[in-house]
Amino acid sequence: MRWTGFRTRVGLASLLVISAMAAAGIGAPPAGAQGDVHVVWPVETTTQRFLDFQHDGLRLGDRLTGRGPLLDETRSNQVGYAHLECVVMRRITDVPSGLYRCSYLLHLANGDLNIEGLDPHGPGTYTFAVLGGHGTYADATGQATLTDSPDGTDMVIDLTP
Repeated sequence: MRWTGFRTRVGLASLLVISAMAAAGIGAPPAGAQGDVHVVWPVETTTQRFLDFQHDGLRLGDRLTGRGPLLDETRSNQVGYAHLECVVMRRITDVPSGLYRCSYLLHLANGDLNIEGLDPHGPGTYTFAVLGGHGTYADATGQATLTDSPDGTDMVIDLTP
């Protein structure tokens, strides 16, 4: 047997194994990581800190950090905990204007979810990306719709297979 023929056979065998794994669904996200996650982060229970490095108002590079409990959509049961870090991308003012780039780590019963996106300062609805997670959400993908209001942030996370 010649070496080039051996490499061709090994390459063909590898291709067949990978194709069989894909057909069987091996490596696909777990079934629990599909569907929707709906949580609320209420303002009244959130601890926040603003990091104004130059003490000149929130400008490019300054930060907002926060943490607090996550509630179910009825706001009656705690279902997890959230951590937040936002970086100012455009100056934040008292009048709702400016822009943050925010990363959330959501600790839920079956694992953690990471979401990230651009969040204009003030009330509104914004779309974030699901970056993955841990546990049930290890291979999670999809998008999150965040709705900010004076009462808190409502998060509907649509996970895709």
